[in-house]
Amino acid sequence: MTLEGLRNDKGEVHLCLTRKTQEFLDCAEHDGRVTRQLPASAARSVKLERLSPGSWSLLVLHDENGNGKLDKTLGIPREGFGFSGNPKLRMGPPKPREVRFDLPAGSSEQHVRLRYLL
Repeated sequence: MTLEGLRNDKGEVHLCLTRKTQEFLDCAEHDGRVTRQLPASAARSVKLERLSPGSWSLLVLHDENGNGKLDKTLGIPREGFGFSGNPKLRMGPPKPREVRFDLPAGSSEQHVRLRYLL
């Protein structure tokens, strides 16, 4: 997986992959989720192994201050975020169909563009 648009090397990047694609925003709560937490300086390219083929959704957060959460101001994210499929930004989160991807057997590559609103 390649992360594009990382604003800086501060803090950590959190990745969460889930097969419960309809509930991808709650990925951290799912059984069977695949997570990684990396220093932002080492997160531009990430290799995940032994994933089962099938439908997945990916959520990426750039936790610049390292407090373990996506900080917001008046409901607007102050830190970076991204999703598989790189959906267009709209009011509110993307729809599950926009972030779902099918992982084939063997290797595959995902490119996720991080977005920053503030």
